[in-house]
Amino acid sequence: MGKLKSRVDPEQVSLNLSECSAVPKCPVPGHAWGDIRHDPRGQWLATWKENINNQSKYMQLAAQSSFKGKSDRSKYNKAALLCKYIEKIRKSYKKDLKSKDSETKQLATATWVIDQLALRVGGEKDTEEEADTVGCCSLRVEHLHFDPNGEGGDNKEIELEFLGKDSMLYKQTIDFGAELYNKNDGMGTQVYENLKSFCKKKKPSDDIFTSINPTLLNNHLKTFMDGLSAKVFRTYNASRTLQEELHKKEKAPGWSRMTANEKVAEYNAANREVAILCNHQKTVSKAQETQLEAIQGKIKTLRKQKKQLKGILKLHNSGEVDKIPMKKSEKAKAEEVLKAVEKAKKMKNKASTNEEKIKATAADEKAKQMKRDLTELKFKQAHLWEKPPSRDQVCKRITAWSAKIAKMEMDLKHKDDNKDVALGTSKVRHAFLVDDVTFWAAIAV
Repeated sequence: MGKLKSRVDPEQVSLNLSECSAVPKCPVPGHAWGDIRHDPRGQWLATWKENINNQSKYMQLAAQSSFKGKSDRSKYNKAALLCKYIEKIRKSYKKDLKSKDSETKQLATATWVIDQLALRVGGEKDTEEEADTVGCCSLRVEHLHFDPNGEGGDNKEIELEFLGKDSMLYKQTIDFGAELYNKNDGMGTQVYENLKSFCKKKKPSDDIFTSINPTLLNNHLKTFMDGLSAKVFRTYNASRTLQEELHKKEKAPGWSRMTANEKVAEYNAANREVAILCNHQKTVSKAQETQLEAIQGKIKTLRKQKKQLKGILKLHNSGEVDKIPMKKSEKAKAEEVLKAVEKAKKMKNKASTNEEKIKATAADEKAKQMKRDLTELKFKQAHLWEKPPSRDQVCKRITAWSAKIAKMEMDLKHKDDNKDVALGTSKVRHAFLVDDVTFWAAIAV
């Protein structure tokens, strides 16, 4: 059984303002704001508690705002600064992976996982009050499945399965024995052995990293670079991935000949790699599936129309212009739709009883369906003419339809590829790399 979310009264709302700012007037007569705070450490503007889970809700500035942009720029600059220290840090944790001291070994293993797999650091939560979401330091034995496919032998695969931030499922099989994690002394095999030993003789509900926590890990990282924390690695690796993917696209054959739409598709493909790395996912809605099916239907219609246009060109070439199909008049249908819309509007305005309101709603739905039918009719005969066209007109329309089909197919591919991947975060957080693709190289020198 569901619950009803109650209306939020102004007395339940706390505002966070600058000390010099005027308190905004409460828009509800007879009410006043619950509290006025001056907290410069918080980025929220208003907060209140909802009645379903008794959790605090916050209203914050939009991701596109200049204030958030400065915050993202600061985070990005810190990640860029990590370029100077990353090799030193990697050299240190690779050495410590074989340490005999439990805390040192776990710190090194957790740092490797955060750096190479882009996992969040994780933290302790009250699972009775909040969702059981975890990160690297809060991983439990039950979240790791060794040799998930039962291949045996020297298999070094581990399936990681847990709920990450915002309860998004993280489920990936990592082959720690692969060249990707072992080239240039990557130590993937050693990390596999460490994780296996950390899980040995433990119950599924036991923590894997028993000697460390996020605070200890972040304090350890600060010894390498001032202000460094585990989350900086995600920003660094995400930006680095985007940079490398964009360079690949620019160096690919035919880049200079690509249209603007094709370049946008390539940019989104690069962002998709970042989203996959960081496990930025979204649930595929029924509306998205319907939209994809609608685009597929339109492409099918456009192809039929192009085929018919080629047939019209053949009729022109053979001198059979009188056989060219003409566009049916849409005027009568358009007038019929306009009358239906006006009638539904009048019925809606006059309706006072429930019966009249039901009839008005039915008339409105009928008018809307008529509008949809008219739109579909216009689309189905958009390739035709009201009077016989010239040969040049037919050729131009065939070219135009080819371009339409190509664009729509690209849109379909883009939407289908990205339907379960959230590109928004990587676009907002790493978009400035597009304007300055040499920035990383400059920082590294």
